[in-house]
Amino acid sequence: MSNEINPIQHHQASEELDFKPLLTYLQSPQGHEIATRLLSVVEDVKKTTLEKTTSHAAFEKWLQAGIIFVVVVAASVLSYLGKFDTSLGVLFGTMVGYIFGKK
Repeated sequence: MSNEINPIQHHQASEELDFKPLLTYLQSPQGHEIATRLLSVVEDVKKTTLEKTTSHAAFEKWLQAGIIFVVVVAASVLSYLGKFDTSLGVLFGTMVGYIFGKK
């Protein structure tokens, strides 16, 4: 057995593909219907993806704002009551830092 690799034949790569039958079929009523359905499926997938991404991003922003609000209120109340110590400060700082560091 030989371990030689045969070079790719250039005449195979230079052959042109004949798209004329495909284009003729797409111009027929049946081909036009298939092309229209395919495009509508692609558009539906695109719309669904955008809607899910948008709703997820909005939910994430509201969740981040809620967590930050809770941390600020908790830190304020605990400071007012004199119960805020360094371990809570580190915990709150870590939570808020994680939220801002995710991006």
